[in-house]
Amino acid sequence: MRLRTTILTAIAALTGLAAPAWAQVESVSAAPERTAVVIYRDRPVDTAALIARSANPWERLDREGLALIVETRTIDLPAGEAVIRFRGVATGIVPQTATLDGLPAQVVERNTDFDLLSPGSLLQHSVGEVVRVVRTNPETGEQTTKAAIVRSGPSGTVLEIDGRLEALDCSGLTERIIFDRVPEGLGDQPVLSVRTRAPEAGRYTVTLAYLATGLQWSADYVARLNPDGRSLSLTGWITLANFGGTGFRDSPVQVVAGTLNRDADTVPVDPPEVPTAPRCWPQDTTTAGAVGTVVDYLATVPAMSNSLVDDVELNEVIVTGSRIRREDLLAEQGELGDYKIYTLPERTDVSARQTKQVRFLEQDSVRFTRIYRERISVGVETEAHAPRLLLRLRNRTRDGLGMPLPGGGVALMETQAGRTLFTGQSHFEDRGIGLPVELEFGAAMDLTVSHTMERTNPNADRIPRFTVTAEIRNDKPEAVEIEIAPAEFAYRGFRIVSSDAPPVITEGGYPAWRLRVPPGGGVRTLTYTFEFGG
Repeated sequence: MRLRTTILTAIAALTGLAAPAWAQVESVSAAPERTAVVIYRDRPVDTAALIARSANPWERLDREGLALIVETRTIDLPAGEAVIRFRGVATGIVPQTATLDGLPAQVVERNTDFDLLSPGSLLQHSVGEVVRVVRTNPETGEQTTKAAIVRSGPSGTVLEIDGRLEALDCSGLTERIIFDRVPEGLGDQPVLSVRTRAPEAGRYTVTLAYLATGLQWSADYVARLNPDGRSLSLTGWITLANFGGTGFRDSPVQVVAGTLNRDADTVPVDPPEVPTAPRCWPQDTTTAGAVGTVVDYLATVPAMSNSLVDDVELNEVIVTGSRIRREDLLAEQGELGDYKIYTLPERTDVSARQTKQVRFLEQDSVRFTRIYRERISVGVETEAHAPRLLLRLRNRTRDGLGMPLPGGGVALMETQAGRTLFTGQSHFEDRGIGLPVELEFGAAMDLTVSHTMERTNPNADRIPRFTVTAEIRNDKPEAVEIEIAPAEFAYRGFRIVSSDAPPVITEGGYPAWRLRVPPGGGVRTLTYTFEFGG
């Protein structure tokens, strides 16, 4: 008797605990009213390479990049225990990073539903449901439509048609299924849900914030040489790239410059893939044609107010601000700890699968030094060849800059005979205020370097010593400055033994000889001896 009483008491206790769960209600937040986007990067991004990668279907750019998404939503909070579903979150959401503020209720648990629309998931969730099967006669093109009940899922789909069971794609005709509605629990985007327990009902404004992948940004510059030959105009562009399936309309956008540390905990969850595979007899097919299931479900997907998946080419670049004054175009720079943050000048649409550009820098008179450089390596004797062209800038106010520069690519433009010509491309890493910026733009014209090298202590085992003689010829109409640098300067034991010109330590931290070469076929020579190793 005591055992029976104990069992009945336990059942009553379990029933009492389960009752609120049975009675719980749902509240759905279909989309955010406002969204703010902050895009990070863990290294400088090459814009051209990024766009080129986007053309490859195997690239998973939707899993790269990182952004903070901050959504403002209004929800109706039921009293007691309830489930609140947040629809319209970003497809690349990292669910473990989500935070919810402004909700005056206890959050019991949090879930993320990644069961997304696909032909396989539609079949999987439609077992027992009525669909329409459209069959096309390959010879006559005649189509017939019949109602059918799905009796088994995607791995060998079986339909009940007119009271008979048939395997899909085994009739010898081209077949497709039309679904009149989306099954419960499926959607075109993941859904974040929380189970709450609140003492009373009410309408509240909450802030949902989370990290998401699929968004990247890069910086690119256009440098135009001014007529004085000593300064240039520098324009900087921020490129926003959204490779995810969620767009953000009319949102304030910020980008953060700096090398952000991240780990595997900021990788999104991949939606499960449900493959479809017909099972015909005797060898998976009764026809010689292609085997596959065509599922027509696009017309049944409800429009998501936060989704901007339009017919936009992935490589489309939108340049904004053509009707805004120049001073309003520039992004505002601020501080974020050790990082720099740039706020775009106005709200913008960051559409799904789209790139766009916004100008963030415009400096009209940036002083530079034009110089040529040749690195000489041990064991390499060269005939006359062209050295590399360098432009050196100093990131300080008196030289026309004096602001943090996010690393990126630089295109050099020069005007000749009234025409603007592209004359080279370079790139640089992030540069803080006061640091040098060195841009290499390819081989020089009408300037050649040749050299010979001889080992002067061939019997030495530990510390080899070399003597180099370099000859520089300048066929330009003006004098030029060239830098000769030993490639082994970073080796252990490197030491300059002697030279016929004094060396200097460059802004890049390596030793070199700077020589001025006269114009019109002028020639300069340099001889130096160095050793390294030991």
